[in-house]
Amino acid sequence: MTEKEMQSLLNKELGEGSKIVHPVLGGMMNLSYLVTNKDGKEFILYIPTEQANEMVDRSLEKEHQRVIYELGITSKNIFFDEKTGIKINEYLPGTSIDKTDDIDYDKVAELFRKLHNSIILSRSDYAPFERFEGIYEKEALSFGQEVSTLYQELRDFLFSKKEYLKSQRLTLCHNDAQRSNIVKTPDDKYYFIDFEFAGNNDPIYDIAAFGNGLVSEGRKLLDRYYKGNPTNEEIKRYYLWRIYISLQWYNVAITKHYRGEGEKHGFNFLDVASHFLNNAKSAYDGYHLEIKDEEVQDDTIKLIITTLDKVRHFLRKDGGDCEFVEFKNGIVYVRMHGACQDCSYAYNDIKDLVEVILQEEVPGVVEVRLA
Repeated sequence: MTEKEMQSLLNKELGEGSKIVHPVLGGMMNLSYLVTNKDGKEFILYIPTEQANEMVDRSLEKEHQRVIYELGITSKNIFFDEKTGIKINEYLPGTSIDKTDDIDYDKVAELFRKLHNSIILSRSDYAPFERFEGIYEKEALSFGQEVSTLYQELRDFLFSKKEYLKSQRLTLCHNDAQRSNIVKTPDDKYYFIDFEFAGNNDPIYDIAAFGNGLVSEGRKLLDRYYKGNPTNEEIKRYYLWRIYISLQWYNVAITKHYRGEGEKHGFNFLDVASHFLNNAKSAYDGYHLEIKDEEVQDDTIKLIITTLDKVRHFLRKDGGDCEFVEFKNGIVYVRMHGACQDCSYAYNDIKDLVEVILQEEVPGVVEVRLA
């Protein structure tokens, strides 16, 4: 899109006298510009790259933008072209938190909880492994380069946990919740931006996305998200999804390099690819440092989660929900969400509904308790 075309769009959507102020440093999928109308009100103009349009359902993105705005955790969309992906949003004053170390992790964790506990589901699942094999990796391999031994080892380890990860409870997720897509305003509030990849997914995927820079950052957020007490299973999923996300973005960077986008934009995507491969290795090391009793309960936990999905729709009818937390010594620990969280009948729901069905369908379950 030329500067003349951008100015024409701004004049049409924001009024005559609108202007482009300056480019805004963004991610690998968009070119962004700070723009103003004639009254000086600020907006952000997003122009997606060619690769982004191949990966994103724009009509779905538009829906997610509206829904998440109604939750009070993003800015208002002013213009959205579903064909091109070009959009204009009201500007959130402040800075994306990849540019600062002054971060209130408790407030960031609450931002994630507002999204994940909303009881709103997308009409589309994110389907991470289908995306990985059918889009990201497929395209990266199409250029014929040799796959590194480290990449293959990390991939093999990740895919050995594929069915375990696919069995998890799904909520509405951002799915690209890295620090550059979270804005901190001057009044110390936090908001999400950019919903190209939103959809239903394991909520811990979003926590893992926060670790794009350093795996330790996402791990710190995981502690705050679970108020200082994540379970072994939650820590396990964090590291596995961190490996997944790193290998995914490794493939995106490789594709951009071989497409010549690095030369076009003056950016070394091979360095980006190297960062994400090292990031995946850090997550792999963290997994083996923290996770105990490897694989002992995976099949039982998968069956518990699958069985819970059979009863969750009853709870959702009344605005509630139930999340698996841990299975230990025959006891299934769950968290209640939404209307069920503070409901006086939550204990009855657990004992008369959840516990009865789990005892019937999952060998080894003797009791269900609130986490």
